[in-house]
Amino acid sequence: MTTELTVEETAQVRLWHRVSQFLFREARLLDEWRLLEWYDEMLTGDIRYSVPATDVRGEVADALGLIDDDAARLRQRIEQLLNGEVWCENPRSRTNRMIGNVEILTDRGTHLDVAANVVVHRFGHGRSDAYVGKCRFELVVEGESFRIRRRVVVLDHETLYEHGKLSIIL
Repeated sequence: MTTELTVEETAQVRLWHRVSQFLFREARLLDEWRLLEWYDEMLTGDIRYSVPATDVRGEVADALGLIDDDAARLRQRIEQLLNGEVWCENPRSRTNRMIGNVEILTDRGTHLDVAANVVVHRFGHGRSDAYVGKCRFELVVEGESFRIRRRVVVLDHETLYEHGKLSIIL
């Protein structure tokens, strides 16, 4: 017995595929250190990129985070990374991201709330580290593609002692 997808289900599968391809491209640009291209082509002008503290669980709005960048601060972070001003990224680390369990949580018409799991492997300076966590995105619909308005990476680590400084863009 074959089961055919309804028109609505087919549209959902296509949307999920477009979102997944967008996130895979984002991962590739970050891994290739094409940070300016990532910033200019994939983010909105009011981007918010945050990484909450690893020891805070739940929704704690006033908790101090590891990273909480607006567009200007994120651009500054990128320029510092690319210009060799971040000593622990000179020479640059090599990274390899694995994105999985991509799920569209809510389709609000003008934007999507998306969840995904991520593992970022970082290699450099005689070390290898793995950052494991969950990403939450607010993707603004732009034609057949998207732009990221909000990007939150919630790490599953209790501490980052073994990893040292968080110097890459997760």
